[in-house]
Amino acid sequence: RRAMAEEPHLVVTSPGDGSHFAHSGDLVYVHYTGMLTNGTVFDSSRGGAPLSFTQGAHNVIPCFEEAASVMSPGETATLTCPPGYAYGSAQNGPIPPDSTLVFDLQLVRVETPSFWTSLWGASENATPMMQHVLGAFGMAPPGAAGSGSSLPALGLGAT
Repeated sequence: RRAMAEEPHLVVTSPGDGSHFAHSGDLVYVHYTGMLTNGTVFDSSRGGAPLSFTQGAHNVIPCFEEAASVMSPGETATLTCPPGYAYGSAQNGPIPPDSTLVFDLQLVRVETPSFWTSLWGASENATPMMQHVLGAFGMAPPGAAGSGSSLPALGLGAT
């Protein structure tokens, strides 16, 4: 946990299912509207596809990962993110440095990846040797061109 003067603050406006929560490696889908504290909207996923991210991969602001770990599908909330859990002292597009951000957030769904998807995802960050071993078994990323299905072919010999 970060040693910050301020922590994120989540106010639930509508409860979710209360039984499913995002864990590291899960694929999380959220709808959001992001605002500065003066009410200026800087971004929104509403009216389009929800934002998706892998929980624990650190590819979204830390505040989103914190919220996803305690929200359940269907839940809506107002999420206040202090600068240390958002963009800090960096300017990011229309967001000034050291900004506290406010999000109207809805957790749409949480998906736990299959064994094969998890294995391939791990190999993308693995050594070339690991990628070579997986390639020797004909493994391609799920849904990749030539994979023929959402599961990788094991390529254990033609019959």
